[in-house]
Amino acid sequence: MLFPMVAAAAEPQEPPATAELSPATRALIIAEMQAMAQAMGRIHTAVVSGDHATVSDEARKIHDSFVLKQELSAAQREELGAKLPAGFIAADRAFHVLARNLAQAGEHHDATLQRLWFQEMTRACQSCHIDHAGTRFPGLTPHAAQANDGHGDGTDHATE
Repeated sequence: MLFPMVAAAAEPQEPPATAELSPATRALIIAEMQAMAQAMGRIHTAVVSGDHATVSDEARKIHDSFVLKQELSAAQREELGAKLPAGFIAADRAFHVLARNLAQAGEHHDATLQRLWFQEMTRACQSCHIDHAGTRFPGLTPHAAQANDGHGDGTDHATE
């Protein structure tokens, strides 16, 4: 019995979800993403050093930032709703819920939950980048966002 050979070519990447936005609206989204990346770095340092107040403060800032809502005009809000994929908006909302959970873990000085929620936020970032900005992050593959904590054994040690 013969099996057809299937080429393992990479699937063509779609343009980033923000590609269709006006330059001003796209700039706001990118500014928020950059601010969240910086906050994630500060949170990581705070988690590994037991600085619960900084974990809580930085996570709360991420939660409260939802697309820099204070800077969006009504027209930009309409543009986001019309041009961003529903999956992108859902992922953004879910990410902000994770940030709220991390802030609460910081408030409760719960280092275990801080690690868990930070890991989930990181996984959410990777998944969103894969799904909605693959051309900007070609080093990420769907495997990168699987439920694996980096130990390489497929076990999620954060929940053991």
